[in-house]
Amino acid sequence: MQFRKTIPAIALGVVSLTVPIAASAGTGSAGTGSSSPTIEATTADSPQVESATLTDDNGKPSGSLSVKAAPKAAAAQSEKVFSTGAMTGEEFSSIGLSWKKESAVDSGLTAETRIHRDGAWGPWQNVPLGLDDGVAEEAKRAGAPAFYTDDADGAQVRFTSPKGSLPQDLRLSFIDPAKSPATSTSSSTSTPTSTSDREPSDREPRTAQAGQPDVKLREDWGADESLADPGYKTQPSIKAALVHHTVTGNNSYTQEQVPQIINGIYIQHITVLGYGDFPYHFVVDRFGGIWEGRKGSIGMRPGTEIPGILGGHASGFNTNTFGVAMLGNFEPNNSEGGEDTGPDPKPTEAMTTSLADLLAWKAGQYELAPEGSTQLVSAGGGGTNPHPTGTVLDVPVISAHKDVNVTACPGAKLYETLPDLRKQVADRLGAG
Repeated sequence: MQFRKTIPAIALGVVSLTVPIAASAGTGSAGTGSSSPTIEATTADSPQVESATLTDDNGKPSGSLSVKAAPKAAAAQSEKVFSTGAMTGEEFSSIGLSWKKESAVDSGLTAETRIHRDGAWGPWQNVPLGLDDGVAEEAKRAGAPAFYTDDADGAQVRFTSPKGSLPQDLRLSFIDPAKSPATSTSSSTSTPTSTSDREPSDREPRTAQAGQPDVKLREDWGADESLADPGYKTQPSIKAALVHHTVTGNNSYTQEQVPQIINGIYIQHITVLGYGDFPYHFVVDRFGGIWEGRKGSIGMRPGTEIPGILGGHASGFNTNTFGVAMLGNFEPNNSEGGEDTGPDPKPTEAMTTSLADLLAWKAGQYELAPEGSTQLVSAGGGGTNPHPTGTVLDVPVISAHKDVNVTACPGAKLYETLPDLRKQVADRLGAG
């Protein structure tokens, strides 16, 4: 259940996400004598998210969002720039953008943000708007990946639309995983433990399986299990692995920040977008850490009560696949948003080694040929999936998101490593 509350704001000035602020001399271009407009904010049952509504059900600016003059060099007269004021409040570590699932979105729409921390504003950064796991069937809203900001207390966002339009019911969400009950009882900076180091429980198989690499559990990144749908989302079998990247805005994250980034992805997808659980089965970080994403992914294997787990990572192609997301952005020259990736944002050696270990483990369980191919059947869904329901695709057993959907995921520099990755997995299985 969600509830709404209205938060007084100063036009194009400072908006508090936590307590009402009195109208005063405005910052920016706000007038000093006008009454305060309002931002309608939606807070879900979880305490980790505060969301500000930026457009109404017709896509018209609402709350703190206003239309700015388009640059003189704009390619089309219809181009418009929309900007929020500076929004400050309690600390957060990620932001998320979402909109009505059925809303039309200008294909040329771009977003930028600048973040406030330690008493100062940072530079403007591009925010990716293409959700790399597509609009999964289970999602209630469409939206962008969680954008990692590190610990911050303010943000300003602006949008540029060549068509002069914005999505319906556009919202900006501030995500703070530190407010999760699980996070408060388990420090995110503590050393995570592998599956084999834990006692078995009724919640999930805990005994290390043959060939299993060191996989960190959901509790290690602070998953609030009360947010996810109960039980497991099972499927009969697995035929292929799909490799992704997260485009979470930061390739230079520290090892201590990894759990916080993963938790931000989780909260964005569940609380903001309405997914039932984490979108990907596993996440691999740049230090080589492997993390369980969707519940039950470690324990899934043929001949058990969990023969497969149905993910939410590829529109129309979640059935018979499992998704592994590499934490970062591997598309050159910052084309998908976040910090500047430069011309050659390759995954680290530790990352690719762990990815090969993980894929060899699951390929061995499901008797998959790492250098072979298989057939997947589209479930339709539109959006990033151009393949009508029932379309049969021949794809490599180890594929990428872009092999089934229209997307840059997993980024050009990661995608070009897949032939060698397949060989590495085959060598580990003795199939090379």
